[in-house]
Amino acid sequence: MELDKYLAPLLDFLYGNIEIFIFLLTTMFCICAFFLVNSVGRDIFGLYKRRFYFKVDKGLRDVVVLIEPSQVFTITMILAVFLGPLIFLVTNLVVALTVVGIVLFAPPIILNIMKEKRSDKFVAQLPDALSAIASSMSSGLNLIKALQQVVKNQPQPIAQEFAQVMTENRVGHDLDDSLDDLAERIGRSDVVLMNSAIKISRAVGGNLGETLTILSKTLREKSKVEGKVRALTSMGKAQGNLAMGFPVFMGYVFFKLEPQAMNLLFTSKLGWIWLGIMGGMAVMGAVLIKKVVTIDI
Repeated sequence: MELDKYLAPLLDFLYGNIEIFIFLLTTMFCICAFFLVNSVGRDIFGLYKRRFYFKVDKGLRDVVVLIEPSQVFTITMILAVFLGPLIFLVTNLVVALTVVGIVLFAPPIILNIMKEKRSDKFVAQLPDALSAIASSMSSGLNLIKALQQVVKNQPQPIAQEFAQVMTENRVGHDLDDSLDDLAERIGRSDVVLMNSAIKISRAVGGNLGETLTILSKTLREKSKVEGKVRALTSMGKAQGNLAMGFPVFMGYVFFKLEPQAMNLLFTSKLGWIWLGIMGGMAVMGAVLIKKVVTIDI
């Protein structure tokens, strides 16, 4: 009797949610069967895992995040396995598959966005850092000591990046190679200009402090011009975003107002043709606007 008293609520909960448990068990069984029995599935999963590790490892190194790619991969798999069935139960299969796809391919994209923001911040701090290096060298310090002053006194992320250069130099890595690695991590032409000035000065001699001072002024002027260009082209970029988003929004509104008429777009061949034409024209318009408003300086 006592056992039945405790088991009854548990059995009621299981019977009340039997469909959920059956779906979860079926999903887990299908996934395991696909990847353990099917060699093609194992090959596809292995290819995805290798590409995931490569992209995430590079992204983590670019943004200097001390996390192993395996940890990111494990978290991604857990989110995909649990979010997929949960969203399927709340919505439908299409939405669930879409969310799972986003989860599986999101980490490299997020790291790339983080890298772009970090690189922009580095470039914004670079003129002040070059001025500081030039001042240190004018006061009698050599290049290595001047870079150490940058690590000590400049804000992040530029201090962290030059700290990486100094660490590599202390363990015997050539300074030119370390600066090349820095340019590859940041991916901006401003860092390439700095590296060229330093390499040429070290190779043929000359007043490096004065060269860096001139380069600092040049980069500041370049930054001002880029800011003006971004301000002048912001309207065009907004129009490109509108060209992509507005048709989707209006389609949703019309679907709510006239669902029967709008269903023809998704259930008939002519509707699919018109959807393809509208989507192609929207993408073409956005691409053309982006080409017009994108100006390299």
